[in-house]
Amino acid sequence: MAATIEGTIKVNVIKVTEPNFAGVYTGEFSYDDTHLTKVGTESMTVNGGNGDRPGLLSLNFRFLDFATGLTPFTYTASDGFNFPDNPVLAFENGLPIQFGFQVAPGNGGGVWGGNNGFMFVDRGIFKFVLRNGTLGGEGLVTLEINESPPPPVQENASPLT
Repeated sequence: MAATIEGTIKVNVIKVTEPNFAGVYTGEFSYDDTHLTKVGTESMTVNGGNGDRPGLLSLNFRFLDFATGLTPFTYTASDGFNFPDNPVLAFENGLPIQFGFQVAPGNGGGVWGGNNGFMFVDRGIFKFVLRNGTLGGEGLVTLEINESPPPPVQENASPLT
């Protein structure tokens, strides 16, 4: 049975060039598991591009603005590089294990270019660069499902009784 699943993203920033930027940053995501086989490794995007399965419904991540690093800002899936073919949500046996999501404003190459941006890269790793490359760091990513388990079915349940 297909369902809309909701989850939370938690990033614990522990390695930074300025210690006052360490901390926990959060967000949420949702997806429709209709197209998942829940066997092995699978991946999902908003539109099913790049050979991935469709079904990513939302992604919101609260982090800092790129110019000053002082103002909280909510980034969404559509802020990502190559939207709607990205972001990518990866699964292992039906459980979300990793986001592939890069926000790289302008033409500076984002994190890879040492310029403003952030990215979820490699399993469980978050990297960021703010203030035009003068501030950066990384953190550990945790994805958790908020879904409540379905109610148990009574052993003798029957529509005919």
